[in-house]
Amino acid sequence: MSMWDGYKKALKYTSPIGWLIVEGAETAATSIKSAAAKGIDDLKEEVAKQNLQLQFAQQQARVAQELAIARRIENAEEVEIEEFYDTSGKGHVGITIDGKTETGTLGVGGEGRHVTKRVYHFKGRKESETQAHVQETDAQS
Repeated sequence: MSMWDGYKKALKYTSPIGWLIVEGAETAATSIKSAAAKGIDDLKEEVAKQNLQLQFAQQQARVAQELAIARRIENAEEVEIEEFYDTSGKGHVGITIDGKTETGTLGVGGEGRHVTKRVYHFKGRKESETQAHVQETDAQS
């Protein structure tokens, strides 16, 4: 096993999202290189496939991340969660007519804002139910 393969294997278990990115980039580079040798149409088709695969991998990474957070919440003694989601926008349309010069203007404008913040603080680790039961039984004896 090469050093690079060892690094990828370690990355798979330490950072699943990072591993997906590395694996996807490596696969994409190989596929695009082989499609480029065949011609522009094959290259365009391969790029479209890679975009779909990337979107799928991103979805899988989000699910894996949410599951990891859920497991950590379940096992933590104390959890603090702060989430901010703000999606807002505004727009305007205006028309101005000047009767003296017989001119007019029409304007359209808009602006949008998207804020997302997630902060999780995990403290401690819960004892498993069996350990708590054993301790409770020992305390009663």
